[in-house]
Amino acid sequence: MRIVVPLDMSETAAKAIGPAVDIARGLGDDLVLVTVNGSRLRADLDIQDAAFSEGVAIPDMIEAYLKSKAAEIEDVKVSTMSLPGEGAAESLVDHSAGADVRMIVMATHGRSGLDRWRMGSVTEKVVRHSEAPVLVIPTRDRD
Repeated sequence: MRIVVPLDMSETAAKAIGPAVDIARGLGDDLVLVTVNGSRLRADLDIQDAAFSEGVAIPDMIEAYLKSKAAEIEDVKVSTMSLPGEGAAESLVDHSAGADVRMIVMATHGRSGLDRWRMGSVTEKVVRHSEAPVLVIPTRDRD
């Protein structure tokens, strides 16, 4: 079985890796670190700036990011994957359907108000539509 961890190259999304590794170790599952390589990610100005300053193409930078995160994980079989698609939630749900996925472990950015309305909640859409169970790791600072 596999545990899927969606990453969008943010520190927030990467906070799901630790809990996913712990679960994978406990269950003897493989881990798959995935990124949806859609226009929203490619249009991110921080990612564009980083790719430009490093002199690499954005897809190559995404692949390097996934490989670097995978290299930090010990004692669990890890693979990486860049999924095509414009809708991150839809791509994740489609990928996880019937693909020997035990669960999806993902962090939530904790957006609210106008940002949530404007950007939508990928996590919420995955929770609503995924056939696989979804473990949501909250990352919002507690008051």
